[in-house]
Amino acid sequence: MRATKKRAVWQVNLHSVKVTYKGVRRTMRLCTKCLRKVKEQMKKPEGKKNQETVITPTVKETTPIASA
Repeated sequence: MRATKKRAVWQVNLHSVKVTYKGVRRTMRLCTKCLRKVKEQMKKPEGKKNQETVITPTVKETTPIASA
């Protein structure tokens, strides 16, 4: 008798990495996609890493409502 085929279940590829998070050095389990993003941020110069870009939403002007 043959074993029945089951659907493959894909697991997340996690790695234990020491990361500085909110000023505290800690070991975290990160997926490979997140790990690449963290490494990219660490390569940036120190001056640019601390600057945050503030995005202000644009508000459309409302049209005057005609009263009846």
